[in-house]
Amino acid sequence: MKLTEQHRYDAAPEAVWAMLCDPAFRDDVCRATGAQQWEVDIDADTTGGTVRVTRQIAAQVSDALKKFVGDTVTIVQTERWGAAGGDGARSSDLRLDVVSQPAAMTGTQSLTALDAGTVFALAGDLKVSIPLLGGKIEKEIAKAVSAGQAEEHRLGVHYLA
Repeated sequence: MKLTEQHRYDAAPEAVWAMLCDPAFRDDVCRATGAQQWEVDIDADTTGGTVRVTRQIAAQVSDALKKFVGDTVTIVQTERWGAAGGDGARSSDLRLDVVSQPAAMTGTQSLTALDAGTVFALAGDLKVSIPLLGGKIEKEIAKAVSAGQAEEHRLGVHYLA
């Protein structure tokens, strides 16, 4: 299942990059998106780097699907960011893994300068390898990813203000 998200920030790509590398911002996003437990590991500098966020969240699926996934799921989000271009734009390889489940998303994220701001874009391919039920679970995961992106954007707008 293809998933795309796009959000605009009224700040330069360098400022958005700094926000994405701020452990306190990532903690706030985990808290705001209902994570019960989380760990943020950031190894990045001006040339790029890796951001890894592991979070445990309540499984927000139907009771029928809960017997397959359990009451909670642990998601590991790994972003491998490259160096900035001349205008501050940069991109990352993205991977989301649902621990102990046959579910993952691979894709890219980018920060692109636009006027006096930045466009954050995500493009991913979500796959759940469970016969007959995979498509239903993919839709639920996609909803959760989109909701999380919207909340991260809301917090980011406040952070950058």
